[in-house]
This record gives sequence, structure tokens and C-alpha cells, in this order.
Amino acid sequence: MGDIVPRNQLVKQGFTGFAGVGGGTVLLILQGIAHLGKGISLPGLIVGGIIAAIGAVVAASPEDRRAGMVTLGAGALTVVGSLPMVGGLARGLMVFGGIVLIGAGIWSLFKFWRNMRKRRE
Repeated sequence: MGDIVPRNQLVKQGFTGFAGVGGGTVLLILQGIAHLGKGISLPGLIVGGIIAAIGAVVAASPEDRRAGMVTLGAGALTVVGSLPMVGGLARGLMVFGGIVLIGAGIWSLFKFWRNMRKRRE
């Protein structure tokens, strides 16, 4: 078979998997919120603005800069996706990004599961 994977790498795989699936799901939900309404989506603007503000606050911390920037980007895409002219492109990017994140998360969870089985043998 293969060597036993170190515990810290196993924890990282599991966390990455759950974060990817969760982040992709949230991105798809935000895309749905940005799509509400006929013209400008007021709920999308409000929710996107709040998420972008939270991301900016989190990004101020050096330890959480990457997570904050990702959150800020998701909020900004939600705001842009709520606008009628350029919203279609942003919503398409949100769907694509959500599907890719879910796929990467599932792959990471599969590797986590496979390596957990190696530890039991």
C-alpha cells in the first residue's frame, strides 16, 4: 500500500475538504441571492455589502488575510452580480467558482477518507 500519512497532513486534508464544500455551497447560495428580483437585486446588494465588509475586517488580521480576501471577493461578486448590466458575468463566475470549490472539497475529503483507512490497517 503506502506509507501512513502524518496526522497534521490528515487534519489539513479534512479541514480543506469541509471548507471547500462549505465555501462552494455558500457561493452558490450567494449567487441565488444576487439573482433575486428583475432589475437591481436589493437583497443581493445588502448581503454582498455585509459580506464584503466582514471580509475587509477579517483581512486586516495578518493571520487571516487569505480567508478575509476570499470573503471580500465573494461579497464583491455578490454586489456586482446584483447589478443588471454586468451581473450575468459575475453570477456565471459565482456558479463556476462554487462548483469548482465543491469539487475540490470532495476530492480533498476523498483523500482524507482514503488516508484514514490507511491508518486503521
